[in-house]
Amino acid sequence: MAKRILATLLILAVLIAALPVQAAGTLSRGSQGSEVIELQTALKALGYYTGDVDGVYGKSTMEAVKAFQRDSNLKADGVAGSKTLSKLYEDSPVKASGTSETAITPMIIEEGMQVLVPEPSEQPAAAEVTSLASYKRLTSGNSGEGVTMLQNVLKDLGFYTQAVDGVYGPSTVAAVKAFQKANNLTIDGIAGWRTLEALDAARIPVLSTDVVSFLEKMAEESGAVNGTLILTKNGVPFVTWSFGGADENTCYRIASITKWVTAIGLMTLYDQGRLDLDKDISEYLPFKVRNPAWPDTPVTARMLLSHTSSLSADADNYHPKWERIGKNGYDPIFNETIEPGTQYAYADYNGALFGCLIEAITGESVQNYLDRMVFKPLNLTAAYSPKFLPSGTGTKDLLNAKGKAAITVKSDRSRNYNNRADPSGNNGYTVGKLYINAVSLTSLAQMMLNGGILNGTRILKEDTVALMEADQPGLAESRYGLSTVRLRQFARGTWYGHQGRYSGLSSNIYYQRETGITIALIMNGYDQKLEDNIVLPAVTLLRNMEWLESTVLPANPT
Repeated sequence: MAKRILATLLILAVLIAALPVQAAGTLSRGSQGSEVIELQTALKALGYYTGDVDGVYGKSTMEAVKAFQRDSNLKADGVAGSKTLSKLYEDSPVKASGTSETAITPMIIEEGMQVLVPEPSEQPAAAEVTSLASYKRLTSGNSGEGVTMLQNVLKDLGFYTQAVDGVYGPSTVAAVKAFQKANNLTIDGIAGWRTLEALDAARIPVLSTDVVSFLEKMAEESGAVNGTLILTKNGVPFVTWSFGGADENTCYRIASITKWVTAIGLMTLYDQGRLDLDKDISEYLPFKVRNPAWPDTPVTARMLLSHTSSLSADADNYHPKWERIGKNGYDPIFNETIEPGTQYAYADYNGALFGCLIEAITGESVQNYLDRMVFKPLNLTAAYSPKFLPSGTGTKDLLNAKGKAAITVKSDRSRNYNNRADPSGNNGYTVGKLYINAVSLTSLAQMMLNGGILNGTRILKEDTVALMEADQPGLAESRYGLSTVRLRQFARGTWYGHQGRYSGLSSNIYYQRETGITIALIMNGYDQKLEDNIVLPAVTLLRNMEWLESTVLPANPT
């Protein structure tokens, strides 16, 4: 018996010795872990990989690597070595391992728990198409809606002169090459992610003198120092305009829109079956939340999200000693004249508790959880501290009403950020401290407008998006659904979204189902004036939206 075991061990030793030695940083069939997840995500973003992002380097991952290597003039051996990985992360919107300061904490799955993982990115159906970049990669031999759209855009730009037939043949290759040459892109005739994104950017109409004058007058009358605006219809920008040294990619500390973005993250837990909207939140949290005047009435997540929780609009201490709420003269955070659930009253502290719930339920920091479940899947530039923004990201300080710095990016970056689950202490971040740009806000609005999906990546269930927009059963009438305001006073339908205001900064993100339009507006450094609790620049745009659309897009009336 001993001889047989020894013989087996010797055979295993020989087999192991015969295996090829894998260089450090090289991934190949059989590899597993976070680096494989990043590899699969990058390949998926470029259209090479269609399987599950599971962190296992199997046959389908190997074949995807081979296809990428062939298209990149690399040795097609299916092994992701340094050259392959360098080229892949150069071409892909997904960053290579180690470029983010945010650690990904594994999610702990408990017995009986239902978990919804974002669906793998797929070629979108025609009804879901928001841009050419949605198709991720088009090349010779392809056919269908994506190629038809590509040919139409190239034709509009003057690069394609043949019949639009939806077939990626030699004339389409030539047109793509001509566009690539004119835009300093790699001239290979393949419409990859960078080329498709450049084509999308080229589709933005040149604004007429009338429209520019209208926007400049709006900014001048407000007194704002800098800002940016993006308007899209059916996912395609038709106005992109900025002033004061900002642009649509400039990140701002976005104020209360932080609550809306965080609520999207919180609702992913609802989709996973990990959050019951009508359960006492004290059962999730390491502290008890009660209005002292109503000790037998539980406070629920539905109340927080609809601003009917009876939390006080005057509460401004986001790190309270919970056991002292309402006692001994301690600053109360509840309005003790209102029973929870019976009256709408907007309160910042509701948003503070969104982050507490996320951290308590997941065991992850709100930064890590949103990064994993929302920011990275949608390729957003967003972080609860500027220290987590990608290197080189443009930012603006938050200004006061006189145009002077109220909160600088430098000071925010230097502050300690507790990037771990600490629901008792971390609740201030989700009130208004998120840094994000207008492009990323627009992507989130389009995701909601699409029913929870963008470019083939599902973030929320369609029914969950509808729930966030709806009146909430059993609660007082509210201006909000679930952290989603409803503006019904403007033409052509309801606008959904959120507003942010702090010091001299205002931000607005809205979408309208009836028209397919989204608006992302950021104004910074001015004395905000309101109409029906909406800043006047946003009111001006919403009232003139039909004129703006018909002026900029005369060939596409609603």
